Amino acid sequence: MSKQNHQKQNLPASNRLEHKPRHGFTLVEMMVSGVLLTTVFMIVVPSLYWVHREQKQTEQRQVALVEVENLMERVAALPYRQINQPTVDKFVISENVMQQLPEADLQIQILETKDLPLMKRIQIQLGWQDARNLKIQPVRLTSWVGPKDQK
Repeated sequence: MSKQNHQKQNLPASNRLEHKPRHGFTLVEMMVSGVLLTTVFMIVVPSLYWVHREQKQTEQRQVALVEVENLMERVAALPYRQINQPTVDKFVISENVMQQLPEADLQIQILETKDLPLMKRIQIQLGWQDARNLKIQPVRLTSWVGPKDQK
């Protein structure tokens, strides 16, 4: 007998088995990959939900800001004597904004300042609720107007 053949015979039976290539997963590998996949989903799904919610809130804030700016332009364009509380109480939010901002709440205040008797302060505030029915911090815009020059 050759020397190599003699060594194979002296090895225990477990070492004499020839190594065969494996095909497929073992049960342990499948469990580990399942745990990793579950962990990834537990992190990714809430993150996607949070990103979507933040994006929606940003869009709503932008819509509110544009609406408040438009209302301020309308009020400031009025003749000075018509800029008063009864006149601005007739202003309403556009239908498009009402659909995009749930429970929208518009407040317009006209205040005559004591420090500057020929100036009026216009303050416009627009608030709404988010999808969870929580009140969002309102958008506010303040401006001062005076009599327009009659040239």
